[in-house]
Amino acid sequence: ISGRITYLGAWPDSTEWVRLAIFKKLPATVFDIPINPPLFSDTLPRFVNSYDYEMTLRAGQYGWVVLAWKPVKRNAANDFSGLDTLGMYAQPGTQRVPVSIAVPSQRMLTGIDIVADFAILSPASPILP
Repeated sequence: ISGRITYLGAWPDSTEWVRLAIFKKLPATVFDIPINPPLFSDTLPRFVNSYDYEMTLRAGQYGWVVLAWKPVKRNAANDFSGLDTLGMYAQPGTQRVPVSIAVPSQRMLTGIDIVADFAILSPASPILP
């Protein structure tokens, strides 16, 4: 797949990384994520206004294409502690209604654009890992 990620707002200094996370099915709750974990891209460039990406996926149906943001965390429970959703491939005119994708075999699926808005990040928790 390929597309453009457009970032809105100021990058938090606490940004450790951003990555694409591709789910086969849209998880109903956060408790479903370990049962059906996503495929993660490599770390994407930080502190940029936009980024054109490509990610290789097997042909098939994917329910959620999301941009995951991770803050720097001391004493984190694991590498994925504190993840938040920064943006997703969504219905036009929305930023919060996900759209599934069908990846064809032998061909790049283009136009999987994401608007990433730092204003939607959850406030940091002083007690959660």
